Amino acid sequence: MNYTIINLTRFGDLLQTACTIAALKKSGNHKISLICLEQFAKATSFIPNLDHIAPFKGTTLLKHISLGDFNNWCTAYQDLKQWIHTYNQEFKPDYIINLTPTPKCRLLARLLALQNPQIQQIGFCVDEFGFTNNTNAWTSYTQAVTQIRGGSPYNLIDEFRSMLSLAPEKYVLCKPNQELCQNALSFLKENSPQGCQGFIGFQLGASNAIRQWSINNFAKLAELIWKQKRLVPVLLGTKTELHLVENFQKHINKDIPYINFCGKSTLDELGAMLYNFKALISNDTGTLHLATGLSIPVIGIYLATAQVWDTGPYGEKQLCLEPMLDCHPCNFNTTCQKNYLCQKIISAETVYSALCYQLGEKNSSFTKNNEARIWEGFFQEDGFINYNPLHITNEIDQRTNWMQWQRILYKNILAKLQQPNPKITNTFFNKILVPCPQAAQELEKILAFLLLAREHATLFSKLTNTKTQENFLASVQRLSNFLKQSTYFLPLYLLFEQLLQEKAKDINELIQFLDVLRTELQDFHSLLMQS
Repeated sequence: MNYTIINLTRFGDLLQTACTIAALKKSGNHKISLICLEQFAKATSFIPNLDHIAPFKGTTLLKHISLGDFNNWCTAYQDLKQWIHTYNQEFKPDYIINLTPTPKCRLLARLLALQNPQIQQIGFCVDEFGFTNNTNAWTSYTQAVTQIRGGSPYNLIDEFRSMLSLAPEKYVLCKPNQELCQNALSFLKENSPQGCQGFIGFQLGASNAIRQWSINNFAKLAELIWKQKRLVPVLLGTKTELHLVENFQKHINKDIPYINFCGKSTLDELGAMLYNFKALISNDTGTLHLATGLSIPVIGIYLATAQVWDTGPYGEKQLCLEPMLDCHPCNFNTTCQKNYLCQKIISAETVYSALCYQLGEKNSSFTKNNEARIWEGFFQEDGFINYNPLHITNEIDQRTNWMQWQRILYKNILAKLQQPNPKITNTFFNKILVPCPQAAQELEKILAFLLLAREHATLFSKLTNTKTQENFLASVQRLSNFLKQSTYFLPLYLLFEQLLQEKAKDINELIQFLDVLRTELQDFHSLLMQS
């Protein structure tokens, strides 16, 4: 079979399709094509198992559309039509898998599929009328939880492969060209001072300025790693981030060496440079995910809207730090009330201690701080990645406890909705989960509303008159309203609303959905009370 995967996202998210592609390749004798944005096409050289790559000129197309002139729209349509024709001639897909939930990418998937009525669509799609169509439960969930940071306990890579019901797969990227690696090492040696014992990458920037760790702290960290370890920091980034280097230069002591590699490399050369580092210290960026896939030790710093659970490095023993603040992670489109304290609260000393731990000094005391939550990646029995809280010694904190409970709840619900008889492995988080009575109380009320909605749905399926319809709609609305106001189950509200729309065409499918939900929530309530 020929599979087309659409991923028109940034560098890091694109790299993270590697696990899905590897698992898909192992599942049968398939050929795989990847459609990506033209500016990130070179990143595909790191992704193994690809048979075909199709760069998409999204920038040019959007430019024509945004101009607002009808002639430009016609030009954009003709360009897109020609691109699709050429693509289908080159690859001839049997399946279109769209991993990008934007309306534009949904429409692109639909246009590609129109060329052949036999093509099947998977993931984020639209139906024949242009309405949103998520093809399975995991796809609906993945879209729903993007709206709330506290409801996204699974890594993006695990969500991608679960959307396709694929087995777990290691995140392994192709090694950089050996000649490029040697050139990078030569560059480092030529620019390093006497006594240098190795190199540490510093990724100063991030996709959003609010996610950037303080440049002043980066400068303090540079001093620590040189004076204590004789390791030289290497500054990484794009040409648009050169202003961060200038800021770094203002803060760094003149006797502390560093190497400026910001804006001086292609993506291939960046990979080769990373391959020569002892470790990388980075904000949540594509560079961090590239290093992880190349098995380079990383320390990720997750600030503002960035959180470890969904975009943490997908690797065993990789480290992540988050600010120990009640407001973290903040939801999207919110205004910070603390003057971006998260950018400054994690000290250079704490990150340095984490680096020492990452480099093998297991007696480091960095876990005993009041600045950062510190996480270490590990893989569960079911193949999902999780993060061990090194900062917790005795009692698990409320946020960590509830995030782990959610991992059990939604995985079980989605598995039952997506497959008739799934094999489910519940991995309790270090066996330290504690009861959450407040959540259990909310759940009891949800189950009561759910039972009523189920009874009214059954009655409506047998007696289709105005009265039974009104009762059914009212009971469903009461359940939805309660979930919307819930403290613990807001992600369930988003998923419920999403799936309710998708099942609305068939009352029997809707009843089956309510039955699965009720059974799983009852079992989950028992787990909450027994833990």
